[in-house]
Amino acid sequence: MRNITFAEGEFYHVYNRGTDKRAIFVDEKDLDRFFLSMSEFNGLNAIGSIYENRHNRGSRASTETSTEPIVNIIAYCLNSNHYHFVLEQVSEKGVERFMHRLGTGYSKY
Repeated sequence: MRNITFAEGEFYHVYNRGTDKRAIFVDEKDLDRFFLSMSEFNGLNAIGSIYENRHNRGSRASTETSTEPIVNIIAYCLNSNHYHFVLEQVSEKGVERFMHRLGTGYSKY
């Protein structure tokens, strides 16, 4: 893997696709989950899993979670087997963290 450094305030086109070009979005439920992931994983503090975060609402742990975004999502395009983003990094390692959380979280879903 390349050693890439992203700069704050800059814009990046990033994308990912399914293994062997297989579909990653099969139905509306998959799209809804991906949109939720885009929102939930775009924060300064890690939330763990979306399931755990949803069930811990109102507890002390969930109130400490920052709503400050790590990237600004400028544009996106979702296709059945891949997706594209234009992201602006607003926090150190924001693009890297967002893409890692999104990819890992959606893959586990």
